Amino acid sequence: MEDPAAEVWLQGFIDDRMADRSYVQQQDLLLAFKEKGYQSLMQRMDEEEKPVVVRRLWKWGWAAAIVFLLGASFYFWSENKPQSTVASKENKIEPGKKGAILTLANGEEVVLDTLGNGLITTQNGAKVLLQNGQLAYDPTGNGNMEIVYNTIKTPNGREFQVRLPDGTIVWLNAASSLRYPTLFTGKERKVEITGEAYFEVATDADMPFRVNVNNKVNIEVLGTHFNVNAYDNEHSLNTTLLEGAVRVQSVVLKPGQQAQVAEGETVKVVNNVNLETVMAWKNGLFNFENKSLEEVMRQLERWYDLEVVYEKGIPDIKFGGEMSRDMDLAGLLKSLEASKVHFRLEEGRKLIVLP
Repeated sequence: MEDPAAEVWLQGFIDDRMADRSYVQQQDLLLAFKEKGYQSLMQRMDEEEKPVVVRRLWKWGWAAAIVFLLGASFYFWSENKPQSTVASKENKIEPGKKGAILTLANGEEVVLDTLGNGLITTQNGAKVLLQNGQLAYDPTGNGNMEIVYNTIKTPNGREFQVRLPDGTIVWLNAASSLRYPTLFTGKERKVEITGEAYFEVATDADMPFRVNVNNKVNIEVLGTHFNVNAYDNEHSLNTTLLEGAVRVQSVVLKPGQQAQVAEGETVKVVNNVNLETVMAWKNGLFNFENKSLEEVMRQLERWYDLEVVYEKGIPDIKFGGEMSRDMDLAGLLKSLEASKVHFRLEEGRKLIVLP
């Protein structure tokens, strides 16, 4: 916005009416204001504040069911008989998209969602560029420069891609973070992550690549492709190897293996992991194969920026199949209508799971 008066009004509006909204909601509403003005902003806010009720549609017996919606196959099975209800209203919540917050060495934060291609800033030893949705570091310094760190964080409802100074590419899923130096020097390349990230590490046998995960697990690689799922609300911290070799604590993985580390336990290695399920998020998909309702809801919380609440316990349901992450919440909930579970969406993006 170029009008100073409008800038002052908008800042006051944020402080007064939007302080309790999430980062994703604020960004979407501000975009509506900048593109279409005040009336569009108020219309979007009114739509978000209307409660929506979504309930199951079909009644099934003990047999498994298959639902085809928008070209995505989706099936489930359960031990309890459901009741028949009908969905009543469309939901306006959009899926997640590319976006992140970059924290520079001096603590300054840069919102990357709406920036165009070009130079963002310079940090000790590197130019920081935005190139077609990827944050990239172009080393310009030498090993004698002071090492400083940047952190990129994806809130709920956002994902992003980073190319580190050595050429390593990292994909960040929603609700994740990556801390890294702006220039790799010395005898190792070390980064820190939370949440979920997929790495394609540039080969450098003289400078091993190490990942500190949640200050709980250390991963060492030379040149490889692997995925790390380390969300705090998951049952274990999982490292899955697609190509090359990695060492998780003291265990060396082979391609197709997954190292699982639960709180207070040693590393457990699982062979022949379903890589399509592990990599679905990076490929723009939800893969619900053999996932419980609770596991599915955790994915939806992160991608749609929701709070999921179970009114009377967690229904015993398992799902399967794949669905696009580009689908809005209404379309996805319609797929879940055939399962033996009710939903009610309340103000503030709170999704109530009913028995």
